[in-house]
Amino acid sequence: MLQTSIEAKIETMLRQKIGLDAASIGSNTIARSINQRLTLCGLSDLTAYWHRLQTSPQEVEALIEAVVVPETWFFRDRAPFVCLSQFVRTQWKQPLLRVLSAPCSTGEEPYSIAITLLESGLTSAQFRIDAIDISQQALQKAKRATYTKKSFRGGISIDQRYFQAVKDGVEVRLWVRDAVHFKQGNLLDTALLNHQYHIIFCRNLLIYLDQTARNQVLKSLDRALMPSGLLFVGAAETSQITAPYVSMRHPSAFAYQKHDLATPRPAQIVEKPTPQIALQPAPEPPRPLSLDQAKQLADRGHLIEAANLTEAYLINDRSNAQAYLLLGEIYQELNDLDRAERSFQRALYLNPSFYEALIHLALLKEQQGDIITATLLRARIQRILNL
Repeated sequence: MLQTSIEAKIETMLRQKIGLDAASIGSNTIARSINQRLTLCGLSDLTAYWHRLQTSPQEVEALIEAVVVPETWFFRDRAPFVCLSQFVRTQWKQPLLRVLSAPCSTGEEPYSIAITLLESGLTSAQFRIDAIDISQQALQKAKRATYTKKSFRGGISIDQRYFQAVKDGVEVRLWVRDAVHFKQGNLLDTALLNHQYHIIFCRNLLIYLDQTARNQVLKSLDRALMPSGLLFVGAAETSQITAPYVSMRHPSAFAYQKHDLATPRPAQIVEKPTPQIALQPAPEPPRPLSLDQAKQLADRGHLIEAANLTEAYLINDRSNAQAYLLLGEIYQELNDLDRAERSFQRALYLNPSFYEALIHLALLKEQQGDIITATLLRARIQRILNL
């Protein structure tokens, strides 16, 4: 009982420090990290380790390092980089492009961005990439810029123009590395982002945060992103992105463009009803339940109402894979993982190639500790991306 109580205190501490939602990775995963650190510290029980955490900021950082396990590779998911390239080739007209990659993990993403921009016709003098991560260990590896085959998945080729062979694998060439500037930081720190960016990559971070931390990070990113700039998020995070952001409609890129608030939107042109409304026929019967209503409720945090509305919608349309995806996302937010899993499985039954449902289910299986099933699901995802 005491052990459970102390583990709960440590989870609360992690939530306060880095916004970590314990349910996103599972309490068992956190417990394993705690036990690992306890052993490395030479301590015999959790009470002693809790005291160490209370008195040692260095140990708090070490525990965070143990909990935050980086998972990334070059050109991960591909589509965001294709979308970025198209944006640069067709819309970019200014002399200097500023890009943020956060969290940048071990560096594969910001280096992939740099290579994409170079391939798109920019010179290294025409862009600057800031790369931020909370993990000092990950940043040390990123700065070394030496990688093994594990960082080149899904048939990604090693282009000799940007990489060179070294003893331990391949190394990003210096002229590419010079375009990326690494910095340690916590995105919950409101003073961290003190520059404005045209492009922000923040992929697969929000899914690990509680709602308060998500809101705080999104506000910081919004302040840092210039009007008309692009925000890239992960497949499972799209429900968190609302107005003034509009989807770029690029398949599987999950990119959103920020509206320029100085430009009036069409919806703002007419705000008052015209006198003709009184002359219109009697109101029509209530419209059928819509997924948009359920999504709006979920976005506002009314998760139970959103779940009930989606369930009611599915009574009349049980073949709608998108509805089951939404229902799974809602149940995942409610931490009802069994119902979330059934919903994602139903979505995949209706559409076996449903990318977002596969991503959600793979993350859910990892959260439950079912690594074998998660690996199989990720293999399916990779096959879809390779089509």
